[in-house]
Amino acid sequence: MNFVVENKTTSSGRIGRLEHSETGTSVQTPLLIQCTKGGSIPHLSQEVFKYVTPESPILLLSLSNITYMAEALKVFKKGISSFVGYPNSLNILTIRDICETTPSGFNDKDIVPLFTRRGKEPLSAQQYMTLVEAISPDIYIGLYDADTNEESSKKRVQKSVERTEVFFNYCYEKHTNSSNLSKKSIFAPVVGGFNKFSRSLSIKKIKEKPQVAGYVLDGFHNNGLSATTVSCTSLLEIVQHCVSELDVDKPKMVMGAYTPLVVAELVRLGVDIFDTSYAYEATSNFKALIFNFNKENTGPNKPMLEISDKELKEDFTPILENCKCEACKQHTRAYIHHLYNTKELLGPILLMIHNLHHYMEFFKTLRTAVMDDSLSNLIDLLRFQGTDKEIDYSITELPKLINKGDEKKAMFREMATTQ
Repeated sequence: MNFVVENKTTSSGRIGRLEHSETGTSVQTPLLIQCTKGGSIPHLSQEVFKYVTPESPILLLSLSNITYMAEALKVFKKGISSFVGYPNSLNILTIRDICETTPSGFNDKDIVPLFTRRGKEPLSAQQYMTLVEAISPDIYIGLYDADTNEESSKKRVQKSVERTEVFFNYCYEKHTNSSNLSKKSIFAPVVGGFNKFSRSLSIKKIKEKPQVAGYVLDGFHNNGLSATTVSCTSLLEIVQHCVSELDVDKPKMVMGAYTPLVVAELVRLGVDIFDTSYAYEATSNFKALIFNFNKENTGPNKPMLEISDKELKEDFTPILENCKCEACKQHTRAYIHHLYNTKELLGPILLMIHNLHHYMEFFKTLRTAVMDDSLSNLIDLLRFQGTDKEIDYSITELPKLINKGDEKKAMFREMATTQ
């Protein structure tokens, strides 16, 4: 894999190009990669995803929900992208499912807890590299301990750095000595919570390894919705510190459902690769993204539309005026609100089509703003949305809808347990 910085601006970050010779993929950064569940884009089949974009997606695969594929992939031998139905797609393997909250704790000296569909499983560096050999991803991240957040103790942060060093040393040695994996790309994890000294220690160790293709900055949150509430000020201070110490000519990646405002600020600092977990979290909680990122649009002055809102019952306008996604062209707010109330599977499908389309269009605008060195103007638009008050982009969990049938079942269960 090759990464080239094509354009660097004074106050808007940089434009780069990620080129992968094996797949023939060449993409521009800041780059948005597609989160998957078991290799599939959530709520969307391959055929439906083509309504979002005709381009081949770059897939973010989570080991926690594809471990069961390892034996089949050994026999298949055509790569995991082909196995999951996206033969022309570049893929990146991470360890945890960033769309779901990762339980804290359960750390041991020689293992990382892996939360799979079968429950919690211990994962050693040896077991991890055996799985990586079987899955044979285009890009993968070395095993690491990212169980830290803003509230983590100094001791927990120190353990994270120490354990990650041991894990990654083993992964790197296996990578360089494997005839198969040496043709792939390994990203090095940068950990250390919100402690600059610990982050510097983590960086010092990985910079000694020349075959590292890129960096992943992690350990800021526990995945899931927690990423939407990370303190922007604290996060940016640590990321800026890390970027200043890392090699300029290698891509930097962050994972998690960071808000659009935080993403734009991270781009300004020089982060290159992001994921679609924010769009997924919005969809899972029946929220439609409608934030304005085009200064020519007046916009609704709010970041998202609550599909559960009863006021939408007779609103026969699209989710977002002038949106060109298939959901907005074909359906109304009232219809999608009806799908929510009736628990129809089509509801999340239409919402995911819109949210992914909107988020991908946002990234196109981000790249244009970096090229024009006008990212500061875009950040101001995102921050205030034409108002005089800063907008809150965090996503709150929507309580599960309970219909009358469910209420009756719950009542009967309660009666049975009390008799």
